Amino acid sequence: MKKLFLPFIIFASVIIIYIASILLIKPKDYQRDKIKDTGSPIIVLDDTYSVKTGFSKDLVEIIMSADDIDKNPKREIIGKYDCNTVGEYQLTYKIEDNAGNITTKDFVLKVKDEISYTEKKIEFIDAIKLYKSKNTKIGIDVSKWQEEIDWKKVKEQGAEFAILRMAYQKGFDGEVLIDPYFETNFKQCQENNIPIAIYYSSYDKSEGEVKEYANWIFEYLRNNNISNINIAFDWENWESFNKLEMSLTDINNIANTFMNEVQNSGNKPILYSSKTYLEYVWQNQLKYPVWLANYTENTTYKGDYNIWQITQKGRIDGVNGYVDINVLK
Repeated sequence: MKKLFLPFIIFASVIIIYIASILLIKPKDYQRDKIKDTGSPIIVLDDTYSVKTGFSKDLVEIIMSADDIDKNPKREIIGKYDCNTVGEYQLTYKIEDNAGNITTKDFVLKVKDEISYTEKKIEFIDAIKLYKSKNTKIGIDVSKWQEEIDWKKVKEQGAEFAILRMAYQKGFDGEVLIDPYFETNFKQCQENNIPIAIYYSSYDKSEGEVKEYANWIFEYLRNNNISNINIAFDWENWESFNKLEMSLTDINNIANTFMNEVQNSGNKPILYSSKTYLEYVWQNQLKYPVWLANYTENTTYKGDYNIWQITQKGRIDGVNGYVDINVLK
């Protein structure tokens, strides 16, 4: 009789151990996983935020906030406001991740009938006077927005390098295209002995997507006999970030994937970003060179950078309209 019950006893013991593993072990593992997410979410927001009367976008969505791990943190604005009525509204932006980490930011929403932004215009010759030294070079970056450029005049004005937009993505999930002025700009820079770097304007949402487009860019470069060139990654779609269901880890992995692919292709990666997002978002764990955008006479950015975009309101003979001016360290 004992022999007959032995298989049953063994089977019952296995079932009991299995149930115990679900009831006891799994919750412990779950709690341990939750404890791992101890980092506080971020909110990219100054003390004031101004909008024009009639503003209809969702402030919760367009004010960039994110968690290091959680792709869908809970976001809300605490307080009442009316974007159709001029005034100042004391509000609090709150974000909470799934682990219970909370970040808040008090700010004043200013609703105005008119909003104006002023930025100092800089002549290229003045940029040379301010920033040129034996350790620096002064140059410009351009795209289709500058249209046709007289690169001979640009060279005569003292430009020592140019960063050309090579490719851009037509919005999220859009195709990648070559900038319509890239080939002409590249050729004329070469003819005028102006050193060249290039950049890619990205809307990529995944590592797979950015890797695919990176390899598409490399194939284009190979087909045009372009090699050993500096390639900057430019992702700056921050007002849409909250809707993308991405974490800070996700966006950093996208940038790292592109720059790793650039490195592996025999070219040289650069990370482009404004001072704000270099401080809040980009971790740049692999310490790739940084192209800093900070429109001020003296930057307060404390991190390392190789290129400083000092203005988007530059003027130089040979370019119609405004152009970005850069300082290479």
